[in-house]
Amino acid sequence: MNTMAPAPERTSPARLERTARAVHPGWLAPPKRTLEIDQEADESARFSAFRELMRTSCALDRAAVDALADLDLTAGAFFALLELEAAGPRGLAPSELARRLAVARRTATLYVDILTRQGWVERQAHPDDRRMVLARLTPVGTRLLNELGEAYRRRLAALLGDMSPLQAERLRQLLSLIPLGCDSPNGSDERATSLN
Repeated sequence: MNTMAPAPERTSPARLERTARAVHPGWLAPPKRTLEIDQEADESARFSAFRELMRTSCALDRAAVDALADLDLTAGAFFALLELEAAGPRGLAPSELARRLAVARRTATLYVDILTRQGWVERQAHPDDRRMVLARLTPVGTRLLNELGEAYRRRLAALLGDMSPLQAERLRQLLSLIPLGCDSPNGSDERATSLN
């Protein structure tokens, strides 16, 4: 009886290459062809996200009206007040306020009208161009924000529920990806510098 193992069969390099390809069909290598993105699925996903964003926006807007009810302000007018505070004593032109809030100029003018009626904002002539008007906080508006501004910020922040600071920052970053040139589907990529 022969106890010796049979000699290994010699394999040609060409056969090894064919065998290697059959055994490892590129599992670890990136695909050589580019994947075609299903445009319909892409648009559907973006539309679903847009719809959910609008639904959430409407719900937050209604809740913000309740949170600011004792001031008799909308969230937009409150954020206009905050932007005017950030601008300092020089104030802002309605067009700049509109840009910062990502709203139409007529909406920014409406906010200034509301805040002026409350006595928190005043209009003044632009020092360099008398055709322009600037809106700025009055001493009463400054006092309001100094005394109550933080409380209202907390009320509005609470509308996001139990969202962690990290989740809130991630949400802010994701929202900043959305182009705010909303005049047309191909609007500008300009981003607002503050919350709206």
